[in-house]
Amino acid sequence: MHKRMKEKNIRLVIAYNGSRFYGWQRQKEEITIQGTIEKTLKRITGEDVKLTGCGRTDSGVHAISYVANFKTSSQLTPQQMKNALNANLPSYICIKSAEVVSPEFHSRYSAKKKIYRYLIKTGEKSPFLNGLVCYVKGPLDISRMKKAALHFTGRHNFSAFQASGSSIRDTERTIYKITIREERFTIDPEVKVISIEITADGFLYKMARNIVGTLIWAGIGKLSPEEIPELILSGDRKRVPPTAHPEGLYLKKVVY
Repeated sequence: MHKRMKEKNIRLVIAYNGSRFYGWQRQKEEITIQGTIEKTLKRITGEDVKLTGCGRTDSGVHAISYVANFKTSSQLTPQQMKNALNANLPSYICIKSAEVVSPEFHSRYSAKKKIYRYLIKTGEKSPFLNGLVCYVKGPLDISRMKKAALHFTGRHNFSAFQASGSSIRDTERTIYKITIREERFTIDPEVKVISIEITADGFLYKMARNIVGTLIWAGIGKLSPEEIPELILSGDRKRVPPTAHPEGLYLKKVVY
């Protein structure tokens, strides 16, 4: 008889281009990030692995450093597992690191902060950025956007910025900071993108994209920054500007 290996808890840090996937969460009829990695782990370990993610990203949304964990009795080392995954996963998904963590670690519930990054390109489209940024036709007033962003910081009830379809009842979250700046795109230095980074203790369903949509409206002059506190207090999703497109959103980092 083979001695059964002690179960290990493995933490993965994953980068992915979400353009070709139907979001993170496993679905029967659609190709998702979670489903793709779980099937690959099954081929590598022979186990029916259940991957626990740090949160749900929607169809078209990307990740720079998404965190997930799973339990396994495989004899493979974390480095061997990382190498095997990267050799078998599609090129749109990359395992950046794999390590053994404590049995109590939970990629979602152990998280203290999350940072989302959103990229916007104004004016002409760039062939290098298809599916990777949100395009906005008119110019954006970054100073107005920064003034608007200040009203979101602190602890608030963000129910007005939560999309329907969530069963979460506690809608209070703390936003620690929002930074907005213009950056050059390295492949074509003539191309400039606007980056928005939101650091919070957690995000409601589509909260990051709804905040960005509001900041865009402030930037194009459709909304005054001074109107935002009233929008937050209203708790009314119908009063909030349209949700920003998914392709500009990246989960940048999870802090534990």
